[in-house]
Order: sequence, then C-alpha cells, then structure tokens
Amino acid sequence: MPAIPGSDTTDWLCYGSSGTCVQVARDVMFRAAGRARLVAFVDDLDNGHLHPHEGLPVIGFEELASSYRGASVFVAVQSPAGREAVFGRLAAAGIPIVGARPPEHLAHPTADFGEGAIAICTARIGPGSSLGRGVLALGDLVAHDVEVGEFTTCAPGSNIAGHVRIGRRVWVGMGAVVSNGTSRRPIVIGDDAVIGAGAVVDRDVAPGEVVVGNRAMTLREWLRLRRFARRESR
Repeated sequence: MPAIPGSDTTDWLCYGSSGTCVQVARDVMFRAAGRARLVAFVDDLDNGHLHPHEGLPVIGFEELASSYRGASVFVAVQSPAGREAVFGRLAAAGIPIVGARPPEHLAHPTADFGEGAIAICTARIGPGSSLGRGVLALGDLVAHDVEVGEFTTCAPGSNIAGHVRIGRRVWVGMGAVVSNGTSRRPIVIGDDAVIGAGAVVDRDVAPGEVVVGNRAMTLREWLRLRRFARRESR
C-alpha cells in the first residue's frame, strides 16, 4: 500500500477547492485506502458554502484553525508562492501537513519526498531523485537524479529527464519537457523561473526567467523573434 506520511488522524482537509484541487484530493484519498476521510476544503477567498461537486464544506483558514484542530491538511494550491504561504500559516498554527507519493512500482525506493510533497499516483519518480518540501508533481515523469526545489509545481503532462536541478518556486507548465543533463553538467533551472506550456528546455534557465517554445527561449527572445517575423512578412 502506498505510504502517505503524516499524522495518524483519520480526518484530512484539502487546502484549495479548484477543479484541479478536487482531482488532487480524490487522488490522495484513493491512496489513503480508507485510513483517512476527507472532511472539508479550505479556501481563503471563496468559502462559507458546500463544494458544488463534492458536497463538503468549504471553509476559511480561521475555521480550520479553530474547529478542525485534530485534522491534517494536504495542500493542493497550484501557485508555488501561494503554496509556500499556506505552508507557513499551517506551520505557525501547528497544523500537521501530509503529502503523497506514487505506488512503489512507480516511485523508486531511493526517491526522497519532503514534507507535504505530493505526486499524483501515476507519476514516475526515478532513482536518486528528490521532491522538496511542498512540491506539487502533477506531471508524468521526474526521471533519475533530479532535484526539485521546494514549492515547485510540475503541471499535468510535464516530463523532467535525468540529471536536472530545479530551484524553489519554479512553475513547469503543462506538457513542458526538460531534457537530459549529465552527471557532470546537469541542466539547472533557477528559483522562481517559469517554463511555459509545451516548452522544450535543453539548457539552463536563469532565476526568475520565463521561457517558452520549442526550443525554449526567453520571453524577450520570443518577442524579438516575433517582431522580426512581422517585419519580414510585410
């Protein structure tokens, strides 16, 4: 049975109530296999009602802290910065955070998961790889010898090949591919970088940089190329 680290409590809440959060919640609870029950969603902006698809309460942080003190929380918020902020609030309030890793045949035994890291149950996590605290891995593959920094989001359909170092709070967009580095020269993606949907990255990405396209280029390069193409077409 897949391990889901955290408190022994049987009551869990999902932080986030969007459609993607619901899918993450169902994935996590499937792996709980009856050892826990989902009792509510937490949403800082839209709460005080029943979830339209799940029929469970959608509550705010204050109600979580006051009325669900025996429960644990998994955080499905997609925004890296937003998820980091939620982790800080939960830690300050002493609320346990749980995560989830794929089944043993998909996540290598040497793969390391930080506190509250979540990978969907179909993701393949290779040997020697690590997912830092608060990582949300919704993609297909994190291959061997990959480091994924804290609070990074790997969107659905993304693939990260071997020997890659990803910083903190990185966004890897839907269907994006990060190509192989080597043991001597891993591909490095800096903190707070954004990899656009469908981008193919085969070189380093600077901290805070936005890259798009196949082959991936910075947003500045892409805009410059677009302006050039427009001039040539006249």
